[in-house]
Amino acid sequence: MHRAASSPLQFWRFRVVGAASGCFAVLVLTCCGGGQSTVSVPAPDFALEVSQPAASVSQGLSSLPFNLSVSATNGFTGSVNITVAGSALGVNSSPAAPFTLVPGASQQITFVADGEATPGSFTITITGTSGSLSHSVQMTLDVTATPGTTSTYQVGTQLFMENDVGDEATRIGLETQWGGTIVEASLNGTNFVNAYDDGREVQAALYDGSATYDNCASCTGVWGWDPVQGGDRYVNGSPLLAQSLSSNSVYIKTQPYQWDPDVFGGGPTQPVLADAYMEQTISPVSNHPHAFQIHYKITHFGTDEHDNASQEFPAIYVNSGFDRYVYYSGTSPWTNGAVTFPVVSTGGPGTSPHYYTPEHWGAFVNDLDLGLTVYVPAQYPYNIAEILTPFSTNYFAPFTAFTFWPASVLEGDIYVIVGDYKESRQTVYDLNSTLSSSDPFTPAGNTDTPKPNSLLSGTVLVSGWAFDNDTVAKVEILVDTVLVGQATYGLSRPDVPTVWPNASANLGFQFSLNTMQFLNGTHTIQVKVTDNSGNVAYFRRVPMNISN
Repeated sequence: MHRAASSPLQFWRFRVVGAASGCFAVLVLTCCGGGQSTVSVPAPDFALEVSQPAASVSQGLSSLPFNLSVSATNGFTGSVNITVAGSALGVNSSPAAPFTLVPGASQQITFVADGEATPGSFTITITGTSGSLSHSVQMTLDVTATPGTTSTYQVGTQLFMENDVGDEATRIGLETQWGGTIVEASLNGTNFVNAYDDGREVQAALYDGSATYDNCASCTGVWGWDPVQGGDRYVNGSPLLAQSLSSNSVYIKTQPYQWDPDVFGGGPTQPVLADAYMEQTISPVSNHPHAFQIHYKITHFGTDEHDNASQEFPAIYVNSGFDRYVYYSGTSPWTNGAVTFPVVSTGGPGTSPHYYTPEHWGAFVNDLDLGLTVYVPAQYPYNIAEILTPFSTNYFAPFTAFTFWPASVLEGDIYVIVGDYKESRQTVYDLNSTLSSSDPFTPAGNTDTPKPNSLLSGTVLVSGWAFDNDTVAKVEILVDTVLVGQATYGLSRPDVPTVWPNASANLGFQFSLNTMQFLNGTHTIQVKVTDNSGNVAYFRRVPMNISN
């Protein structure tokens, strides 16, 4: 028995069984007589093409144009939305993305770099999207620094350094009548520094951890050792001892006045010179025309000791209108993580918490993100910031601890950067990757017990806490400036991180002091802390009365 042959006339049924990412449709063809066959039918699509694989642009200028085109395949007729993405901060496309192209059309594109665009080689991704269809092309963009001009000059009592790149002018200015303090850091004529009087600006000021500072708002109380670069509270400007201009530097040397001369035998018309010299050198920063390097060298020539304190290295006063404080507060610095805009204290001086700033910069900016950024590479990872509404200014400062003993020198760099804080942050990143490390600052901390003027007998506990921007090497105890022993360090102090965010909880020290070895009467206890760089901090002196 055999099967009848199939008729040569057969009927076929068509059905679409799938579409593969907009590339083509698969049709299944079924024969009435059994068996099936598939036929691929391409779906409508498009393709992107750039006329060149790479482009280059210099800071403050535009690249040569290139063409981006869209071509249709398989009858595609839709419009394509174009976006441009990449990591070249300070560079934008022209026309600005997103924009739309239709099949068969091309768009001439240039890259426009501002004067502070980050130099380097970047991958730019151009993406076209139409409905569920999406295609990308990549090209390389090289951003180069424009060799602008740097000039220095004097106008009246002020010394200036100016960077000119394209149509941008960045300038920093020092006031010679106020100890060479920085009274201007400007971009295209907008000055971000508040220079109301000699106590503001961007400047250095020094403190003594064993001195008393009380009621400075009216300055009718006691105000201790405080050499201020700008001058005193009666607006007597600190005198310059030297000044010089070169083609790429501005140098000054001043002997600052004590902020409150009344405490040191002076008065409103009798300023009192302090026992320190302040030298300051301003230099341009290569490839970053919005930034200036300020190198400080502060020499204490007195024969006395000024105990450990947070120094204003520097104090930074910013004009009102730039009221948004911004910094990085995360635990993964140097990864371009999200920044923080805290609600800053308006309660007056001394009311700011310690902001955790592991990237060592902070900025006050306006709603357009423009303002003043200051980077202090060697500082502790903490800043304070205050909006001083009654004084129409804003203030911030890094935490920079130091002890001034006879002939000691505090020397280091800060960087003043103007413009968009996002671009300023990239300047900070570039500096961080190229600067050699240094550690001019001393350990910080406090002696908690015994309390000042305590009546002591027998064996008493000397305790407190200490930390460093590097590592504490040892904690020693002195009585009447004589070493009596080394404390145990690394004890639990869980209260410290509540004030100093992300600090270790094991920063405590303890020492059992036998007071029987001393004569009855008045003595002083002092804690000496040394870090691994050899920096030595002498904590505030604690007076005590021994009675055995």
